[in-house]
Amino acid sequence: MRRATPIARPDAGSRSRKKSFAALSLTVGIAVTASVLAPVVSASAASSTATSAGVIRATAVVNSYRKPPVWKGPSATVSLKGLAGKRVVYINVSSGIPVLKYWSDHVTALALKYGGVKVEVVDAKGSVDEANKGFAMAIATKADAVLLQAFPASLFQKQIADAHAAGIKVITGNTGVPGDVSGGQDAEVSFDYAQVGRIQADWFVMDSKGKGKGLVVSSNDVPASPTQANAIVAEAKKNCPTCNLITKDVQIPQWQTSIPTLFQSTINTDPTRTYLLPIYDGQSLPGLGAIRAAGAGSKVSVGTFNATPGIVESLNDPKSGLKLDIGGNNEWWAYAGTDTIFRVLSGTAPIKNYNIGLRVFDTSNSNLIKGTDDGPWYGYTGFRGRFTALWKK
Repeated sequence: MRRATPIARPDAGSRSRKKSFAALSLTVGIAVTASVLAPVVSASAASSTATSAGVIRATAVVNSYRKPPVWKGPSATVSLKGLAGKRVVYINVSSGIPVLKYWSDHVTALALKYGGVKVEVVDAKGSVDEANKGFAMAIATKADAVLLQAFPASLFQKQIADAHAAGIKVITGNTGVPGDVSGGQDAEVSFDYAQVGRIQADWFVMDSKGKGKGLVVSSNDVPASPTQANAIVAEAKKNCPTCNLITKDVQIPQWQTSIPTLFQSTINTDPTRTYLLPIYDGQSLPGLGAIRAAGAGSKVSVGTFNATPGIVESLNDPKSGLKLDIGGNNEWWAYAGTDTIFRVLSGTAPIKNYNIGLRVFDTSNSNLIKGTDDGPWYGYTGFRGRFTALWKK
């Protein structure tokens, strides 16, 4: 009879090692299962989520600026005593640009009506040399102040110093940042061009539903343009990481000839870049004609700034391609410019930021654009009485 072979029993260490291995296997299995079952958030999904949130933010901004602006201006009064008979030389970068002529015409009328101050306009026609002649004339004729409109103060350091040496105050207009006197001037009166740019970008993001491709057209010879253009790009990037913007610089002397060519070439060679975002509507005007001629009004969307009477009405013309014209109340600026003249001439501290009212005009509210007086378009004309109440005789 064969003897039974004893069954070998595992020692304690072997049992422990097997338990450890089983535990390790279970842990790994759970981890692998969890990694398989867990949702994977791709970069594109995260970008899409960010864009959706950005579209919501952008829409809220645009809707808020469709409403009438409210007064956030100064409360400090200024005495007009002794101002009658004083002279201001107003050097305009180009009176051929509709909004610039509008401002100079209105400042001229307001300053004379309320303060007896005579304003003499010099049309520099986009030329620094012509602007220098304006400074020379102001000094030679012993003017009391110079208002330099839409030129960079940095180009006129000597002229500003010469004017100060002759006892002449220097005001700059619309250099981009309200109240910025870093160029040595005595006062700066400006729209908030960075905010304008942000509104432009938010409309682009909203209207394209976060899928837009656009062309920003700056005019870097105008000091406010880089401020506005940079704000457009930054705001669009913040609210729409998937959107695509490129920037071109077309300066004032080339507006009439280069803007139509730029619009046409974009339409023909880059047809998916359907948003054209010129800084100013005066800049966009030649391009609107090119869009009409090409029959491309339904293919592109033009969004710009100034809401200049005579241009903004194109919102009601689908063939023009104009879909947005943000209005900085031009009459409001003229009152602010006049108020600055009065303060500088009287030795009163200038106002840093007038918070001039802005309003979005687009195809949803273009019915507001009626007549040649743009004041009622904004739904608020109370700034007129607010300013005149500050001007004490």
